[in-house]
Amino acid sequence: MPRKDITPTLLKKLYHKKLLSMKEIAQLLNCNITTVYKKMVKFRIPRRSQAEAVRIVMRKKIIKIPKSKLENLYLKKKFPICEIAKKLNYARETIKRELERHKIPVRTKTEALRLSGRKRRIKKSILIKLYYKNRLTQEQIGKKLNRHRGTIHRLMKEYGLKTRKQSEISTRYPKFDFSGDLEEKAYLIGFKKGDLDVKLSPSKNLIIVGCTSTKTEQIELFRNLFKKYGHVWVGKKREDGNRRFIVSLNRTFDFLLSGKDNIPKWIRENDTYFLSFLTGYTDAEGCIYIPKNNVAGFKLASYDKNILKQIHKQLLKIGIECNPPRIHVKKGYKKSDGCVYRGDEWCFTISKKSSLLALLRLLKPRLKHQKRLKDLKKAEQNIIERNRKHYRKRTSFKNFPV
Repeated sequence: MPRKDITPTLLKKLYHKKLLSMKEIAQLLNCNITTVYKKMVKFRIPRRSQAEAVRIVMRKKIIKIPKSKLENLYLKKKFPICEIAKKLNYARETIKRELERHKIPVRTKTEALRLSGRKRRIKKSILIKLYYKNRLTQEQIGKKLNRHRGTIHRLMKEYGLKTRKQSEISTRYPKFDFSGDLEEKAYLIGFKKGDLDVKLSPSKNLIIVGCTSTKTEQIELFRNLFKKYGHVWVGKKREDGNRRFIVSLNRTFDFLLSGKDNIPKWIRENDTYFLSFLTGYTDAEGCIYIPKNNVAGFKLASYDKNILKQIHKQLLKIGIECNPPRIHVKKGYKKSDGCVYRGDEWCFTISKKSSLLALLRLLKPRLKHQKRLKDLKKAEQNIIERNRKHYRKRTSFKNFPV
């Protein structure tokens, strides 16, 4: 039914004098906005431009803060404009405009700096903890301590605290410095020599460490070794079942960059460090096995001729008898899967019971690879069972050395 009560006079009064929008007029007259639009076209009532409409909306929604509230916060409590804006949940420009509207004199830059200096100074130890240990950015520290980012930056400069490099700031995940533990360092060098690809990033600010494997245990070991120093990314399975896993580390891991076929001298001169290195190398390249003849053995096979010879020499020094490494597969040999050996593969094995048992007991508390550890326990039990059979006829079980 047509609305005869909507006259040109009524529409002009609501639209031009009271400055209501067509939507507001429709709500007031309890009709559809289309009805209002058609009536305005019919009565040839000119519509406002978009700019005029925006100005009217802004005038209606303008924020007005009581003068008494601003005087209390700005003049009495001496809060800066940014803190008042945060407290009242308005923009800084809004507070500044309201101060000018109420004719409240705004502090000069010098007065503002002098007033901010009266606040309790942030201690150096707090900045060190938040910036270096908790790895927060200057902006995050400012939010946490209710200070401006510029204040945090100025204080760090005054205290002589070095800021992080842009490469560290811009990376998605935080990077943490190496612990400095020499046993861990020796283990990581051994693990790297055996199984890791290590290279510098194009910017030379980060060290990229990667590996490829089908074994879940290898992925978990890699994750456990590096997750406290950076984010470990694990790719999806490929067609051949392999997965690529990578971690980006900072330059405190420069010791992993060396690609020489050699065990560092500081490791060779210390038995504890050497055993940590050997454990890492074993977790990467080693094999502890029980073949069909039921004689447990330990095997290292790789292209690292000098490293295997140095391992052999160090084991002799600590009293473990073993034969020197030998060439196992000649360079150029093609396997059934099409893989060609790029160099001579050298092999180092231990199967003598006394030597193997002594080595296994040295490696047992240090191994981190779960599969290697399971195999070690089986090999250890294999040797003990074989010794029992051997000594059963010659001596009583009570006198059997454990």
